[in-house]
Amino acid sequence: MRKSSFLPQGISLLLILLCVSGYGTRANSGGLPQQVVRAHTVFIVNETGFNELNYTLFLELSKWGRFDIAESREKADLILRLDTGSRVRMVPEGQLPSAQDISASAEAAVPSGYTRVALLDPKTQQVLWSGLHKTEGGKVKSGHLLDELREAFRDYERGKR
Repeated sequence: MRKSSFLPQGISLLLILLCVSGYGTRANSGGLPQQVVRAHTVFIVNETGFNELNYTLFLELSKWGRFDIAESREKADLILRLDTGSRVRMVPEGQLPSAQDISASAEAAVPSGYTRVALLDPKTQQVLWSGLHKTEGGKVKSGHLLDELREAFRDYERGKR
């Protein structure tokens, strides 16, 4: 008897395994790397140009109580960076941008009227987690600046149980 299948058997099995393994990873991690989950201190870098967002961020962090604010990058477990995607990097005349510069520009895409909240590894500057929040200049529109990050931690805790 001949099997009727849309995909060859090997590919079907591979797809099933990928879906199941991906589901398990997502449910356990909640989208947060272990480095973020284990972190206790953050150093704040505000690249938006709006000092009001610093004040908002300090208030939200102190109310949440999840992270202590480090006094320097060296003493921080994570860098908490706010940016609007409009960073400019100087490239010396006659040199081409490096692969790191190009990847940084791709990461820099933030829709107008939003601020990116990102957690970075303090040693490598690699983005470990990021989310967007609607802002208008230095004002947070609807909700709180860290709502998406708090939700990621709630998802992580739910997946742990």
